[in-house]
Amino acid sequence: MFFRIKRSSLLMVGLLCCTLLSQNFLLNTAYAESSEEASPSLVKSAEQLNQIATSLYRNAPDYNLSAVRKDVEDLTSKVERFSFDGLTTVEGMHALTETIVEVKEATASVQAASDSLQHASAKLRLAVDSLAHPDKPLWLQYYKIMKEDLSSIEQRVKNEPGTDITTNYMELESHYETIRPAAIIRRQPYEIERFDSWMSYLKGLTMSNGVKQQDILDTLKQGDEFANALFGREKDATAFVPFAAGPEPWAANLFLGSAIVAVLAYVGYRKYRGNHQSYF
Repeated sequence: MFFRIKRSSLLMVGLLCCTLLSQNFLLNTAYAESSEEASPSLVKSAEQLNQIATSLYRNAPDYNLSAVRKDVEDLTSKVERFSFDGLTTVEGMHALTETIVEVKEATASVQAASDSLQHASAKLRLAVDSLAHPDKPLWLQYYKIMKEDLSSIEQRVKNEPGTDITTNYMELESHYETIRPAAIIRRQPYEIERFDSWMSYLKGLTMSNGVKQQDILDTLKQGDEFANALFGREKDATAFVPFAAGPEPWAANLFLGSAIVAVLAYVGYRKYRGNHQSYF
């Protein structure tokens, strides 16, 4: 009787293990379904959007407003009928449409500012390219530029303590604003929100009087890590990203579930072995 009771306990452990494994299987299946590649027709449509955005970007420096307006209207017409399923998130969709609106506003008047038009067209081109080329988007090329921006601020703070670094910050901000819509299309919302918050904090430091040099340097160091994560160079940024809150939480669940299964199986085996020996 005693052995039968213990054997039933072992069976319960086995059932619990199976339950955990099935949960992890469902998690993996759900992730696979949400990560399905876009259909060929959708990819082709995204490439058509990219061609229009590239044309618009090339017309902007020449200040060819009529050509830019035609391109943005063509782009708007296609985006209105475009399905974003499988290509980006709701946040990414909003980021793209907001960038199109920004270009429209930059061309709204005959006296439209050339600088604002070029900046808006660059943002739009990078955003559409990020949608069309998820594997190697152009915006990732800004990694070196933004790292140099951070380095220039750091050197300025170290070599000229107390010097106004507003100009240096504005360069960093301009570059980040250029890639932000493209980054939203490809990155998780928490990564964008984290970098936005960091930029806001650094801006506050640059505008404050009597801020300590070390405070700025510490903030820049943290920003360097956040930039690595934003551009997919997470080797130095893992300390700032919770394991289960990363871009692939299913992997964390699978790991944790497997660890629990292993522990329970081991405990069940030890109980079975001990009870079996004591029975005989």
